[in-house]
Amino acid sequence: MSNFEPPPPLLEALRAARRPVLCTHIYPDGDALGSTVALARVLGAQEGVEATVLLTHPVPDKLLAADSRGIAEVIPGEPTAAQRERIAGADRIIVLDTSEPERLGHLREPVFSSAAPRVLIDHHICEDPSIFDVAWSVPESPSTGSLVLRIQEALGGDLEADVARSLFVALTTDTGWFRYSNATPEAFRGAEVLRRAGVDPEELHQALYETSTPERTRALGDVLSRLEIGRGGRIVYSTLQVEALVEQGIPREELDGFVDALKQVGGAEIVFLVVELSPGRYKVSLRSKGAFDIHPIAVRFGGGGHAKAAGCRFEGSPDPDRGSWTMELVVDAVLREIDERLAP
Repeated sequence: MSNFEPPPPLLEALRAARRPVLCTHIYPDGDALGSTVALARVLGAQEGVEATVLLTHPVPDKLLAADSRGIAEVIPGEPTAAQRERIAGADRIIVLDTSEPERLGHLREPVFSSAAPRVLIDHHICEDPSIFDVAWSVPESPSTGSLVLRIQEALGGDLEADVARSLFVALTTDTGWFRYSNATPEAFRGAEVLRRAGVDPEELHQALYETSTPERTRALGDVLSRLEIGRGGRIVYSTLQVEALVEQGIPREELDGFVDALKQVGGAEIVFLVVELSPGRYKVSLRSKGAFDIHPIAVRFGGGGHAKAAGCRFEGSPDPDRGSWTMELVVDAVLREIDERLAP
């Protein structure tokens, strides 16, 4: 059996689900949203199944194409008693696109206190599969959406056009519209299947990449205007202060893809973007254009991801004798870590 064939225990768990609750990581990107919504629709097509998708943060407008029927429900803060009861009443809890409990945000506690079996479907490295009853983690998969497509094929039934759209968003956003190194034969196999199911690539490309608001475009301009160069051009980075987000009226979820704009600088091997979420709290997005593996850098600061796309967060205090993190301290910490690992 190839790594891309869903294992029997996974399929058994999914077939047995009647009241599954599906969730993914905070600030869902295209793969997280598309794969979660698609699997909910696939499971919900079975008779007697009521699937629920719960998110911690709103979906960026450009990703709404991944949930054209609006089935995902956002729980923006600590779950209410009724919402916790819904999670507790699930007969399966399915976590997609992350294996890290803290990445579930305020859904972490109700998810991991539930007596329901927990199922993982992910294409990131899973550090501790023992926290799940069934774990299917395939790092060589182009996207989590690619794994959901394999599940749909294994479960049988027609591939609905809306499900195909969700999976195409998942696949194309994580492969950079088939430009990244994870645009493997498996990615193109999936693209062919989804295209035959009725996906319109031009329509989705416009929805994903050609619908930016003026405010978001100005914020991207701020990021590019702050561009800095290190190591003779091998490192490119930028920052975005919370004041800029407030002034522009840009929600955090609209920043998806900003770091990739830094990759256009020729000669850059590593790029990163530091975004101030609130005073003392920062999110760092890292990308690699060459052979350099940035995953250990993200892990060093409590984050994770892939060899060429990873991220982490800074909050609290750098050490007992200093105050909260500042933008300068975060940038210096990331630069030092990169510099220690970057070959001469």
